[in-house]
Amino acid sequence: MKKLLLLTLFFLAVSNSIQAQNSKKNEVVNDSIQVASQVKEEDSVEDEESKKKLKKVIIPTVTYNNSFGAILGFMASGFYKLNDTDSISPESSSALIGAYSTNDTWYAVQANKFYFKEDRFRSKLVGGLGSVNFQTYLDWGDIIGSLPPSIIPIPPPGEGVFIDYNTQFQFIYLDFLVRTYKRLYLGGNMVYSHALTEFDAPGNPKEELDLFGFGFSSEYDTRDNQFMPLSGFNGKFNTMTFLESLGSSSNYTNLNLEYNKYFPQGERNTILLRLYGQAAVGDVPFAGQNVVGRDDLRGYSNGKYRANQVYDIQSEYRHWFAKRWGYVAFGGVATAINDASDLSFDNLLPAVGGGIRFLAIPSSKISVGMDVAVGKDDWGLYFRIGEAFTR
Repeated sequence: MKKLLLLTLFFLAVSNSIQAQNSKKNEVVNDSIQVASQVKEEDSVEDEESKKKLKKVIIPTVTYNNSFGAILGFMASGFYKLNDTDSISPESSSALIGAYSTNDTWYAVQANKFYFKEDRFRSKLVGGLGSVNFQTYLDWGDIIGSLPPSIIPIPPPGEGVFIDYNTQFQFIYLDFLVRTYKRLYLGGNMVYSHALTEFDAPGNPKEELDLFGFGFSSEYDTRDNQFMPLSGFNGKFNTMTFLESLGSSSNYTNLNLEYNKYFPQGERNTILLRLYGQAAVGDVPFAGQNVVGRDDLRGYSNGKYRANQVYDIQSEYRHWFAKRWGYVAFGGVATAINDASDLSFDNLLPAVGGGIRFLAIPSSKISVGMDVAVGKDDWGLYFRIGEAFTR
């Protein structure tokens, strides 16, 4: 009986051990099947997404700054191929952006970027209208500097006052580029705009402009991707000339230079170095001046630093810590001057910031995100579809 009992206990132990091993094997197999199923499902979603002829991204925006107050808006973009058989051209895009703020500013902009004929041709078509309640900064020295000091003591430079103004505008812009040598594109552009600016100052001064301009456009582009570059560089030089003989209210020329260099850091990370300059020369109207932070260095939103010329240098680090999530950190300096002789360390304007990114359309590498940045006595909050500086 003892032998029989021991034998029975031995078989039970062996049976339980085999059962446990089988159970672990089944768990491993089930986990493998589940992971494979999830990967297959994600790949299937991306495959289905990549097959769509039109890929859409729509995001609402809610933000606030000291100039406009609370701002409610939206961004909607569509990405597509102009020719399904063209595997070389990047995806073209069409976007609609609109916003309304608590200081009664509103605007709507519709922008298109086209790539076609195996990326031999590139074109932009942008139009918009709106009413912007903003402000400009006047140094007291500029206002009363011509008066005798015995009448009014002149405050130190840098002390002044903000002047409110309203600009109602409408515009349409077109450019067309042709690939001429390797990745060099050359072409032309034209713009028509109408702007009425009314200042909240004694006498209610106004500036009404009709501007018809044309110019030269160029671009050298070796980026590995248009929407999320990891390597290569992109350089642009554009001119825009306005002549009274062609119906413009002023005679002046605007020069724009951009250079973006991308340094890959691993598979999905990169460091960006950016140089930017915009200079208006001639009989430059108020609406033709350039403002720090308007379309470049983040962290300036109150319109204080305004001049005929704006230059900046900045860098940005982009890191993807998950398959569809990432962050950016950036910083730089800018200056706003009217003449080259005004350039000095005292005029440098620093800014730093960071943001979050979500890969909304993985197959096209299109992200959405939000950035926050701080400048000298100023700050800004920014929503975006796509990475910065890819327009």
